[in-house]
Amino acid sequence: MWDWITQNSGGLSAILNAAMLAVWIAYLQLFFVSFRRSNRTVIHIGMAGERNGDARCLVTNMGSDTAYVLAVKIDLDFGEETRSALVTDRIEDDDPLGGDFREKTNQGPLGGGEVLDIGSLGRIVKRAAHRTGEELSLKECRAVTLTVMVAAQQAHQMSGGYKRYEIESGDDGEMCFRSEDVLTRQIHGRRQRHALRDMITA
Repeated sequence: MWDWITQNSGGLSAILNAAMLAVWIAYLQLFFVSFRRSNRTVIHIGMAGERNGDARCLVTNMGSDTAYVLAVKIDLDFGEETRSALVTDRIEDDDPLGGDFREKTNQGPLGGGEVLDIGSLGRIVKRAAHRTGEELSLKECRAVTLTVMVAAQQAHQMSGGYKRYEIESGDDGEMCFRSEDVLTRQIHGRRQRHALRDMITA
């Protein structure tokens, strides 16, 4: 046995080195995947307070790194037609977002774990009406979709998230906004990112 090992020591050494290299490659791959996952930007969109048009729309950066909010978009589903508009900048004067430049815009850095109040749904629809020059009303909508676009990874990559809320009538006759998914769908695909970029620069 020992004679065979001695005679084939060169081949065995090569095999052991290859096996060790494979183990290190697998370890580094696991480390790289874990690192990317821990540093991935995740945006969450939620509502707080009321469940009607006065509900506050909250945007949370669930990632560990700071993300820069580039734009906020709303899609209003009227059934046969849809209206879309960027509602990043606020037009109201009596609904402060708080904090210096954010008194007039939702743009700006959002640290890991931080929450940004982008306004009530009613106010956001008014911004959309102002941008489109049309009379838009939540009472005529079937659903609304909010999309938040951010610059992540030291502003080297664009990503974001979106959530759709169906509009229903409550027992008291007021509008209720319900999402089929508690979580926010993330935007990471290249095609989706290009579409967002085109919308912002249009």
